[in-house]
Amino acid sequence: MLYLRKAEEKDIDLLYEWANDPVVRANSFCSDPISYEDHKKWFSRVITDPAILQFILMADDVPVGQIRLTVDNESAEIGYSIAGTYRGKGYGRRILQLIAEEVHEKHPEIKKLTAKVKPGNMASRKLFESESYSLKYYGYTLNLDR
Repeated sequence: MLYLRKAEEKDIDLLYEWANDPVVRANSFCSDPISYEDHKKWFSRVITDPAILQFILMADDVPVGQIRLTVDNESAEIGYSIAGTYRGKGYGRRILQLIAEEVHEKHPEIKKLTAKVKPGNMASRKLFESESYSLKYYGYTLNLDR
């Protein structure tokens, strides 16, 4: 059985491990490794900030991924990842479906879910599009650090 549970203090090391997975780092907008000290500060904020909803995707008793909503008025931005050994097994699709159900049932104040995805992250791009998310804009950057 797949379900979302709220993240708890005990999840700090699990989320740290997942955050520093090489594939997750490559697909993140900041791809540098995360120090444990920085992670502890981030986690402390996430676990206490009412505008951030952090969940763990569970397959029975096994954690297989995480999804976070950062709420801003009636909109919430999604950040998610699936643990390396569970990628390619449909958990990405299910985590998006489950978070939509969670929002519908328990957070009716949220009217829109959004996500930012790097252009090269084809798996996430295809996943969001297959779940009826629409592409709204492209972002461009010029690196002047020569």
